[in-house]
Amino acid sequence: MTKVSKALVTEASHTLRDAFIDYNMRFGQITRRAKKRFEQRNWTDSRADAVERIDLYERSVNAAVTEIKELTSNCDDQKTLWHEIREKYSRHIQAYPDTEFFKTFFNSVTRRIFSTVGVDAEVEFVATDVKPTEYARSQIERHVYRNRGSLRHLFDEALGEYSCSVPWRDIERTIDYITAEIEAYTASLGTRASVIQVEMMQTVFYRSTRAYLVGRLEGNDWVSPLVIALKNTDEGIAADAVILSENDVSMLFGFTRSYFHADVTRVSAAVAFLRSLLPATPIAEIYTVLGRAKQGKTDRYRTFVSHLQQSDDQFVFARGDKGMVMEVFTLPSFPVVFKLIRDRFAYPKDIARQDVLDKYRLVFNHDRAGRLVDAQEFRSLEFDKHRFDDELLAALLDGCAQTCSVEGDKLIVSHCYIERRLSPLNLYLQEADED
Repeated sequence: MTKVSKALVTEASHTLRDAFIDYNMRFGQITRRAKKRFEQRNWTDSRADAVERIDLYERSVNAAVTEIKELTSNCDDQKTLWHEIREKYSRHIQAYPDTEFFKTFFNSVTRRIFSTVGVDAEVEFVATDVKPTEYARSQIERHVYRNRGSLRHLFDEALGEYSCSVPWRDIERTIDYITAEIEAYTASLGTRASVIQVEMMQTVFYRSTRAYLVGRLEGNDWVSPLVIALKNTDEGIAADAVILSENDVSMLFGFTRSYFHADVTRVSAAVAFLRSLLPATPIAEIYTVLGRAKQGKTDRYRTFVSHLQQSDDQFVFARGDKGMVMEVFTLPSFPVVFKLIRDRFAYPKDIARQDVLDKYRLVFNHDRAGRLVDAQEFRSLEFDKHRFDDELLAALLDGCAQTCSVEGDKLIVSHCYIERRLSPLNLYLQEADED
């Protein structure tokens, strides 16, 4: 390798590290506004905060790209320079929590600078480098309440930990309601089911017009999620719902919901705790619903790459009626679909490609409220051509030629959306049993 200035490498590494720290600080500032918005019932500004926070990552990356380009522009050997920057940067971030976030930010910058197609292991962190290993050994900040014979007393103590400038509408009635819901739930589990302790995350989760207290119930041989939804009424704070089943909590934290504003110190620890409640929910979706959409995207890609290496099935058309705007395909063994915008739209569609991009952007910024699927936008993906069904490959190269091209044995997809794979409603209704 050509020698490059050590001073330049150090300065560039510090610049990128500080750029991510600045982004993370501003992300936290916006997130912490949620408590005040909830207390004041200021839903208009709450909505504006959600959009501002979503847009923040892109703005921060663009600013970092501009700054780092100016700093490194006089170096003739950019690949050698960036290889050394990556190595120095890797050492500089070790003292910080959630190091995988730093690495994802670094990759976002380098991919813009080099217009990377696929993965360039010389200048960016590869999938295994950004594996969220830290969450496995982190402990979430939480309160633990032992059941000393009265659930009512337990939740009197637990709700007393919740700090809010708005008084409870009727704290005794709220405690009675929560206790009754949990007792009914444990009764449904059988006569031996009793609550030994309750763990609650210290962080309150805010979204739209609700605040959520998140934790779990623990018995002798069972564990259950526990989410208490709070609303701010004219008369004060009240419990709106007590959510106890894994299925219901997974829908609350699901891919058809907008992102929470939850001010957690270590995101990886929060992900670990939530994953313990929702073992069937992909880590990528938990990152995303916590507002860390870019990290969710990174983890989905990391998981997908790992799966490709361990599977041999082919990409095929996704089930369902063909759409007029998108070509949709899937890998049967992996639960996502890939959606590519067609070059031409069949009659009666009269929209342009930019209209489609704008609509996806609207969904990304919008309160999906359980109705719309969260889609992640990917650019410059590289696939092995032989993994594609012949008919699908021909359709992509013909109908999506602006997006797809073949280079040697690789299929290059310059732009696509990836979503969780769902059963089309018409097929579901045909195939589901009567119950």
